[in-house]
Amino acid sequence: MVSDSVQCRVRLLKRGGVELNRPVIYAVLIMVSLLHVNVAYSEWYVGGYGGFNAAQPLKDVTMNTYGYTNAVNRTGFGATNITAGDTLTQNFKTSDLSLKQSLLFGGKGGYFFNDQGLPWLGVELDLFTTNPTIKNQTVSTDQDIRFTPKDLSNPACPAPLPNNICAFQQNVKSTLPVTETSLRLITAAFNVVARYPGKVFQPYVGIGVGAFYFTSSTGSVQGRQVVPGLNASAGLKVLMTEEVGFFLEGKYNRATLTNFDPTLGLSGEYSAVNFVAGLAYHF
Repeated sequence: MVSDSVQCRVRLLKRGGVELNRPVIYAVLIMVSLLHVNVAYSEWYVGGYGGFNAAQPLKDVTMNTYGYTNAVNRTGFGATNITAGDTLTQNFKTSDLSLKQSLLFGGKGGYFFNDQGLPWLGVELDLFTTNPTIKNQTVSTDQDIRFTPKDLSNPACPAPLPNNICAFQQNVKSTLPVTETSLRLITAAFNVVARYPGKVFQPYVGIGVGAFYFTSSTGSVQGRQVVPGLNASAGLKVLMTEEVGFFLEGKYNRATLTNFDPTLGLSGEYSAVNFVAGLAYHF
């Protein structure tokens, strides 16, 4: 017979004929909990970085708001023509618009699917900002103008061209000065990331889409616009401890501006190669 004092000190839990005391059960539960934390380790991460934005010149540039105003001034196209049903069309193209290179700063956070058996695959939210200022420059311009009156049999033709009476088509080549414009870009991108899940070295690549917010309030080009764009990256992360890693990364960005400002109507293809370095914390 077991004494009362022993019964107070030891309690037995019977499950399927196996006897376990409660402290052992607690110890096992704690070990399982720690094991779970270890399995989930490094699934989540956050990081911060800084680097260099090598913005390429804006390509396929048009300034059709400015171009239309220029065409109206050249032809005298006005309310009378609009009432009569006449049409004036034009396309105002320029040479590439040079941008300054600048510093870039950002942060990101992500998750790798370790628990799902895919430690090489993850998703990431990436936020960064840079200042690819438009340089002070003179661009070459190429404008096609076409005026079509509703009544093509107007007896007043021919007359000195261009005018707002006779049908004509004209190509005008010239230059246009553009003053320096402080362009700010803020990007929020969602990426899919693939990595080699090494214990120390983790090369990785990522690709995603983002919202590119361009804004400017000085110089020849003043406006703001949010456009979709591409964000692609490749890099190497070196784990200095189980929680902290250092990474080097290259990014490629591409986005299209359309009628960015009310004065020039700037449109063009933005692209940039960025080089950054930073620290990441895994938990």
